[in-house]
Amino acid sequence: MRPSQEVPVNPGSQKCPVCGMAVRIIRRADGKADRYEPLEQHEVSNKLEPVDEITSNKLKLLREGKKTVAFVGMALTSCSLAPYDDENVEIWGVNEQHAYEWMKRWDRWFQMHIRPYYTRTFDVPGVKEHYPWLCEEHGKPIYMLNVDEEIPDSVEYPLARMNKRFFSNIRRGDEKVKYYTSTMPYMMALALDEGFERIEIYGMEMAGPDEYVAQRPCGEFWLGMAAGMGVDIYLPPDNQLIKGYLYGYKGQGYKCQP
Repeated sequence: MRPSQEVPVNPGSQKCPVCGMAVRIIRRADGKADRYEPLEQHEVSNKLEPVDEITSNKLKLLREGKKTVAFVGMALTSCSLAPYDDENVEIWGVNEQHAYEWMKRWDRWFQMHIRPYYTRTFDVPGVKEHYPWLCEEHGKPIYMLNVDEEIPDSVEYPLARMNKRFFSNIRRGDEKVKYYTSTMPYMMALALDEGFERIEIYGMEMAGPDEYVAQRPCGEFWLGMAAGMGVDIYLPPDNQLIKGYLYGYKGQGYKCQP
């Protein structure tokens, strides 16, 4: 194979055709594309664009009169599009994303990992001092597996209450099912328990390999739970959740009616 060279990429125009994530195209010396690699948050976080005004105004109209929360993850496809400027919407963040410029405000935080994870000395690329940030007084709840005495805003996640409400009628044999394979399901359960009428999802794709293989079905389970309860769900246009072909109709010449 000929020597390759990295070619600068505009994260807004170069995306993985499968998951939609921003990527860097690696080209051979002759200029032909060789492969692509995912970009890290710190490489593009200061270049991400906010939601456009037309879409923002449209979404504000859809939220009118509805108790709304926006979940914000770290997927580069849409994390910057959350309604940070709409004070009527609660913003719920996760993990280390406080370090990025696009995370302009938040109302609740979720750090649902064991202590060695959030106190580790090595950092996510581009993120420094996550644990010191957690130890600051923010005056807002930070949901965790257990209360951490060194984190003044830490709140124990009400898992028993969520299990009683959402899993009392689902069993595998004699065992009650408890289904939370990532932070998003914990957020969904709490939002549904508190009566939110509209849930918007930003920066959560669950489209990558490895851990998302188990996490995505659970995330979609909870989206179905919310839809079944009559909650409005909003996903950005390129989001990969609950996305697939129309079984039985694909390639048969049928047009899907609205």
